[in-house]
Amino acid sequence: MKIFRLYVVGFIFGTLFLAGCNNTAEPEETGSTLKQQLEEANPVTNMKENNGTNKAIKNGVDTVLKSISILDQEVNARADSAKIQEIGKEISSSWDTIEKQVEDQYPDWYERIEKNLYPLIGESGNPVKNVEKIKQFSKATKADLQSFMEEVNR
Repeated sequence: MKIFRLYVVGFIFGTLFLAGCNNTAEPEETGSTLKQQLEEANPVTNMKENNGTNKAIKNGVDTVLKSISILDQEVNARADSAKIQEIGKEISSSWDTIEKQVEDQYPDWYERIEKNLYPLIGESGNPVKNVEKIKQFSKATKADLQSFMEEVNR
């Protein structure tokens, strides 16, 4: 009989314990609210996070600009179709690493940059290259990215 009572008490406490562990909606909501309150109360933390994101954006834009400069050199030198296509893929890959951050933080700049960037990438991937279009899109994209960097540096 004592063993039976021990099992019943253990079962009740176990059930109460598991029921308490199963309630996940309230702690998550409280946690996110607490996080928001901490962020609002501590703007230095927000600034550090933004600076980290801006640093990643700056590094990514620098990489894209360097790749575009290499593309310009290739187009001006000998216009090797395979090399141009390879550089175009590199530009696309470099942009992809920061694209979401730019889109989230600077939506207007994102649209402006992509108006020339994607045609540049597309033209560099065409089997028959239009060197003049590549030069035009390259120049416009570099100008947009440099203006964007000035905005980010403010």
